[in-house]
Amino acid sequence: MAGVAVKDDHYLIVAALDIGTTYSGYAFARRDQFNKDPLQIDTNIWKSGTQLLSLKTPTCLLLDSNMKMEAFGYEAENRYSDLVEKNEHDEYYYFHRFKMSLYKAKNLSKELIIEDITGKSASALDIFSMSIKALKEHFLNKIREQITEIHIDDIRWVLTVPAIWSDGAKQFMRSSAEKAGISPNKLRLALEPEAASIYCQYLPTEKLEGAEKGLPVAAVGTKYMVVDLGGGTVDITVHEKKNDGSLKEICHASGADYGGTSVDREFFKLIESIIGTAAMNEFKGEYIESYLDLLRYFEIKKRNFDA
Repeated sequence: MAGVAVKDDHYLIVAALDIGTTYSGYAFARRDQFNKDPLQIDTNIWKSGTQLLSLKTPTCLLLDSNMKMEAFGYEAENRYSDLVEKNEHDEYYYFHRFKMSLYKAKNLSKELIIEDITGKSASALDIFSMSIKALKEHFLNKIREQITEIHIDDIRWVLTVPAIWSDGAKQFMRSSAEKAGISPNKLRLALEPEAASIYCQYLPTEKLEGAEKGLPVAAVGTKYMVVDLGGGTVDITVHEKKNDGSLKEICHASGADYGGTSVDREFFKLIESIIGTAAMNEFKGEYIESYLDLLRYFEIKKRNFDA
């Protein structure tokens, strides 16, 4: 049937791509090692300068004046800051924190238009597909350092999405991945909290911070809730472990746009209430470098907050 992906079980590696609201990354595992050790999962260590090491990189995309990708992640963040410092950024496009545009769009379609940090417009489908492609290409370069003969058809791709995404948003992500060069019959979508729930079936409970001693997450009959606190959304799912080892969904996955960026919004609303809307608009428009620095510093402080 036209437009329907054919199931293809030929793959050697599973690669999961996560386009997050604030940070993105990927992880991968070899199929032949799963039965031996299902927790044998590899990821990439991203570097920003010489000091910062992270399992994820900022969801930032830098395009040139012809809408061609210049950089993604920390590289995009640093290069755009340099352009701003030299006052050479006007012709460039800098997109960040664009994922939630799919959640907020009332009539979501492939023609959705989003704006960069300075208000310049671009196709959302292009921005999402270029971001997915950046992760895909980075992963392929990394895995070929280990397996030189690996082919893209030897890989099953998993794209994670929030549980509260609409069917339209999920299809948009699928279309973006296909435009990024991922074959539809090699692509699977996974709900983020459900992926975490499955992972918990294999994770020793002593590695779960705050868990009660001997908490039997994987025991038959166990009912538990997984709360995924992301940058854009909070996703919640409740599962029960069945006799056959499968998971039963007790409550339909739910959530809302209460992620970490909502804290950022309230922080900037507070500043705006103090200095005024006009001053805030001038700050964001004329002093972009300082605005980006403030975003970075607030993110660091937020992550180090200790209640």
